[in-house]
Amino acid sequence: MSSPHPRLSARQPRYMIVAQALMHDIETGRHGVGSLLPTEAELGQQFNVSRHTVREAIRRLTDLGLVSAQAGVGTRVRAQRPVNHYALTAEGLSDLFRYAHEVALRIDSQEEIVADGALAAFLECPPGQKWLRLQGERFVRNEGESIGLAEIHVAASYRAALEDTNRPDAAIYALIERRFGVEVREVRQEISALALTAAQAKRLGVAPGSPGLRLVRKYYSSSGELFEVASNIHPADRFSYASTLRLRPTGESEN
Repeated sequence: MSSPHPRLSARQPRYMIVAQALMHDIETGRHGVGSLLPTEAELGQQFNVSRHTVREAIRRLTDLGLVSAQAGVGTRVRAQRPVNHYALTAEGLSDLFRYAHEVALRIDSQEEIVADGALAAFLECPPGQKWLRLQGERFVRNEGESIGLAEIHVAASYRAALEDTNRPDAAIYALIERRFGVEVREVRQEISALALTAAQAKRLGVAPGSPGLRLVRKYYSSSGELFEVASNIHPADRFSYASTLRLRPTGESEN
């Protein structure tokens, strides 16, 4: 039988006891990365629990990025330790801003570009307008593993807010607000799915073609100016987003 995890407690739900025991076996190499876990029936017999309990334990390991299940194949070990994961729950603009405060940015490159063609359309500006393009990686603060890649465009007129920094102590929009007094009035956000390119996958330490999420945010000032566009690409297992929508009472104004 599997060796119990050191932190197991009889007061925990049974699926958590199974999940933590399996985590211990994965961390110690009993179930190596790339190998298949025993079947549900075998695990049920090993731990003397129902298949439902085994499935809940496997779901917990899947949420942590340790395993993945494939119909007709089994449950394969993907990582020896839980994958760094960031979950954002948003109910309003202040919650969206929380992402920028909780997730640190490391800037690897900064250059001035001229927006033209498709890029000008994306940045909602006339062709020929100058922008700063910042490229780097996102990290959960106080944790080392990258959770995504960042490409940020900032109107060139706000260059002074970004001088001499590769690890900003605040969100980019906040640096601009601090230096120029520009207030964010509106943020438009779009989330889409994509397959990671070979270059993106290499930087993130995953397989080419792995599923990912692209999170684009456009920041508008109180005057209606679009002054920052942030595009973040996350491996699907390192970022999740949840929002709460409430029904507005009949007759209540949206403004």
